[in-house]
Amino acid sequence: MPVDAYAEGAAEGEEALVERLAEVGEALLVAADLAGRELSLVLTDDAQIRALNAEWRGEDKATDVLSFAMDEGELLLGPEDEAAPLGDVVISVEYTAAEAEKLAMPRDDLAVFLLVHGFCHLLGYDHAEPDEAAAMRAEEDRLLAAVAPTLTRPPTPY
Repeated sequence: MPVDAYAEGAAEGEEALVERLAEVGEALLVAADLAGRELSLVLTDDAQIRALNAEWRGEDKATDVLSFAMDEGELLLGPEDEAAPLGDVVISVEYTAAEAEKLAMPRDDLAVFLLVHGFCHLLGYDHAEPDEAAAMRAEEDRLLAAVAPTLTRPPTPY
């Protein structure tokens, strides 16, 4: 299976969201010309994503999405190492629900955007510098149009 998606911790019981995001993940792999790669998607809660954020980024706070790429370095633009795992995207359902409420948008739609955002990080995109942010935003928009054309992009700080 190209997308291994599951919920853990307080996010257990989110089968419909897991299924929707797995489908979006498969469509993202196709849209990025990486259909042979594997993507791991974990839905979790604030406590577990906070622990990951502290361990891997040195930030002791919850966040909405984290990405852990298997390919480091340059942008991944083709089907290199086609059978290899692409990486992991971890989304806090709890954090996403709170953010969606503030934005007055459906939680599951925000989760789809966060998957696209995390997927772009797996491809090597970043948003630390203005030119990087513009490139990442363009790729997010391209992928959103391919996998969720009716979804309204939420505001982002980059």
